[in-house]
Amino acid sequence: MANPNGNAALFFDLGGTLVKLNESREIPLDANGNIVIELLPNVADKLRPMHNHLMFVVTNQAGITRGRLKLENVEAALAQLDHLLGDILTGWQICPHTDDDQCQCRKPRGGMITDLAEMYGVDLAVSTMVGDQEVDRLAGEAAGVANFIAAKDFFGW
Repeated sequence: MANPNGNAALFFDLGGTLVKLNESREIPLDANGNIVIELLPNVADKLRPMHNHLMFVVTNQAGITRGRLKLENVEAALAQLDHLLGDILTGWQICPHTDDDQCQCRKPRGGMITDLAEMYGVDLAVSTMVGDQEVDRLAGEAAGVANFIAAKDFFGW
């Protein structure tokens, strides 16, 4: 609970929750190595009207450490996603580490969520994590986020 007098927020996973993944469950790249952002069904319709809410993306991107992705390309892709959604995202955190790094930010740990909550005055006890995998639920739980909603249920797939 970062701020018990703070605001409720929504925390979203990126790949498989907001945007499509490739057949290897990775963020897809075009022929030039740029990230391809393709929204999943109902994402824009559900989120655009919520422009007055605190909304964050927390994403594991070990591909940065492994050399598949560049941090600046992931940042640019998140900015593109934000623009596609009508510039409604409050912020995001990217974990570039692998499991071997034992960092506090990589999901299922809650470091990305708690960092954002502290920066933006979020009350995690009244906030919600939305994701498509167990690591998303566990990260929310580790951070003290009160609710978890599976992406398929949140977006009505």
